[in-house]
Amino acid sequence: MKTVITDHPFPTLDLAQAIFSRNGIDLEAMQARDPETVIARARTADALMVGMARIDKKVVDALERCKIIVRLGVGFDNVDVPAATARGIMVANIPDFCTEEVSDHAVALILMIARRILPGQKAVREGKWGPRAIEFDSFKRVKEQTVGLYGFGRIARIVAEKAKGAKLNCIAFDPFISKDAVSAAGVEKVEMKGLLARSDYVSLHTPLTKETESSFGMEQFRAMKRTAWVINTSRGQVIKEDDLIAALDQKLIAGAALDVMAKEPPDKNHPLLNRDNVIVTPHMGGWTWDSRNDLQTKGAEEVVRVLKGEKARNLVNPEVLSKKQAKSG
Repeated sequence: MKTVITDHPFPTLDLAQAIFSRNGIDLEAMQARDPETVIARARTADALMVGMARIDKKVVDALERCKIIVRLGVGFDNVDVPAATARGIMVANIPDFCTEEVSDHAVALILMIARRILPGQKAVREGKWGPRAIEFDSFKRVKEQTVGLYGFGRIARIVAEKAKGAKLNCIAFDPFISKDAVSAAGVEKVEMKGLLARSDYVSLHTPLTKETESSFGMEQFRAMKRTAWVINTSRGQVIKEDDLIAALDQKLIAGAALDVMAKEPPDKNHPLLNRDNVIVTPHMGGWTWDSRNDLQTKGAEEVVRVLKGEKARNLVNPEVLSKKQAKSG
């Protein structure tokens, strides 16, 4: 049996190699994203592990005996799941490898903004000192401020837990989560209009889907407080970047803190870079030594599970099981 890794962020693949070796699985690794190279190398693979390579229908249809595609990450928007399902291929992600890291990153960005860390650093570098070195208008205590969570899944719930530890008030909008489930986490469920109107920080925690792509644009920015910030540690394409630029230029919102961009890496002359009221980090929110090792280990274990004839633990297309049963019947 053979597993092919199309592309990956790891310095070594020792952890995966050890797991596969114990289970009689050969590992072939490359660092390629173009479809033709992927097809040529993965055509006869029993399993595929994928970083950022796009696994579209053309690639899926070329896979002759693949049983599982594992997306090395939380999101799986770069995999054509319907095409895989039609071919009877399981698709899995690793939804829990970086929950702590991304939630830490989101809360860290919020607290940096709330305590005006970057303006303070800038003032010192300019030779200024003392509490009057920065602008104090609308500078409120952390406990007086509200975080609005757009989406209330695994990561957003931990963000709320950590934010409440800093005494921030938390509200959430998620049409797929019940009011009771949100309330059980000590968070108030609100409609979108209320989230935008009340939040000092709108923190985005949603997967990238047809419904959420470009869901944050001028309409949403106009509905936010002029002192509010938007925080994005989910997917860059959730925000309409041209609208965000316009909203910042028109001072409709105070600023943005982004760990993700619509195109990565962004052009060095991107208009969102080098602004005093925009923080951009290089899609690092999910990374620590621990999360990186968890990602590689859990990805390899998922492959082994399926190649042994078991169901993927984090299956994103469960309908594929009924398809398999229909074929066997």
